[in-house]
Amino acid sequence: MNTHERREKVAQMSKSIFQYCLSRTSSYQESEDLSQEILLTLCESIEDLRDERAFYAFVWRTADNILKGWYRNKDKHNTVRLDDGLPDDLWERLAEQAQENEQLALLTRELSLLSSNYRRVMVAYYIEGLSVKAISARFSLTQSMVKYLLFQSRNRIKEGITMERNFGELSYRPVELISRSWGKFNVFHDMFRSRVKQNIMMACYYEKQTEEQISLQTGVPTAYLENEIAQLLEHELLLEKNGYYLSNVVIVTQKMMNEIYEDHKASIHETAELIRSFIDSSIDDVRAVGFYGSDMPLNSMKWFLVSQLLHLAYIDFLQEKLPFGDWDSYPEDKFGQKGYRWLSEKSEYHDIYMFRTGRRDDSEKADIVLWDVDVNGDPVCLKMNKLHETMLIDLLTEQPVSESDKLICAELLNNNFAIKTDTGIKPNFPCLTAEQTSGLGDLIVPVAQEICSQALVRLDGIRRIMAEHTPNHLLEYAEKVAPGEILRETSDVMRELCESGWLLPLTRGMLATTVMFERIDAK
Repeated sequence: MNTHERREKVAQMSKSIFQYCLSRTSSYQESEDLSQEILLTLCESIEDLRDERAFYAFVWRTADNILKGWYRNKDKHNTVRLDDGLPDDLWERLAEQAQENEQLALLTRELSLLSSNYRRVMVAYYIEGLSVKAISARFSLTQSMVKYLLFQSRNRIKEGITMERNFGELSYRPVELISRSWGKFNVFHDMFRSRVKQNIMMACYYEKQTEEQISLQTGVPTAYLENEIAQLLEHELLLEKNGYYLSNVVIVTQKMMNEIYEDHKASIHETAELIRSFIDSSIDDVRAVGFYGSDMPLNSMKWFLVSQLLHLAYIDFLQEKLPFGDWDSYPEDKFGQKGYRWLSEKSEYHDIYMFRTGRRDDSEKADIVLWDVDVNGDPVCLKMNKLHETMLIDLLTEQPVSESDKLICAELLNNNFAIKTDTGIKPNFPCLTAEQTSGLGDLIVPVAQEICSQALVRLDGIRRIMAEHTPNHLLEYAEKVAPGEILRETSDVMRELCESGWLLPLTRGMLATTVMFERIDAK
């Protein structure tokens, strides 16, 4: 990240920095001045940052230091020349106004932190001017309950005004969580498009929290939390008892991922070495299988074999050896969705070795397996549909005739799924007959099984580290979803192979990690 990119990133954080200052000063004007000073200091000093991973820590440490300086100078007074024309009581009036504004800011702050029942009664009584009887009728509460809520709210606000409120880290450094699952879910993934929901879950993960505490943790007023909390409760992703909320989904944090990697990086290196050694010694044997695309360049052939080995080891074979392969054993939620679900914290840094995999198996003739890695550019998994799959399979034996077929081929060419050759339009990735698939399998299946065995050895370590970072009520579930975290190793393996210089990013030519396999029962 160059200096310009860093300054762009700082500019994007200006709103968060202003809100951070406002939460500490309760003065809009002072917050503007402070945030401007922080942004200016960051823009001047950010180019000296050596470690990219420390970017956010550097930003908030700078903000904190400037804020501390402001506190130290808070009691110092500036002097200005007096104007004889000013009224005699001006200073008293200004002091009263400043005090009133500060009190109003504190009242507003405390009101925003009240939970829904307390806040709506206070607003109805003091702002809308409704009587206790009218409030009782509006909210279907007894008049005694209305009086109790008003009494408790007043006490809470009085107590809160005298306190220094410190918003939690999630208020200025919110997490981004990725929904993950092994099974069939629709509602679960849709629920976590909201960053507010994600950070509610994080705030309630290790300790149960009241609505007011969640508000302080996230920096979000309780009025904006109510609907989000209600939806999480409805979908059993959040538990509630006596006004306290607790997350009901396993969250794999970045700290946990780092510990898993550090614990296993030596054995992951051995897996990468096994792949490299096998491919270097087997390239000629693989080419001899004679499949469509077997004459691709050396680097493309490496990607072809790496993707096949990792897919076999971590998707096909691993699923057979774990409970994930037994559909009947999957737990079922209240919506009839079956499977295991969990959340993973997204890193602040983009992992260019992250992979996506997909399978197009709608055709009776062949299957198309896709393995995308970000280092190779835009993923193709999401671009292929059923019409594309059918046309790609047909292109091996015939050319498009109808106008609709030609339109589909135009899309294939545009997405690089197909290329024009002297003999017509052809798929732009390796294609294997059933016999060729068997021949390739004789070469790579034993190695893939060994990779799978090595990964399974690491499973106990993953379970142990997850258990150390998981609340007690989710420990049993965490043990079940731990195998899903093994898949993360594929990124570490590809990183080893690429950063050693053995494997280079694919820049042109065949889509070597997309492969068509003829079905054995198609003949």
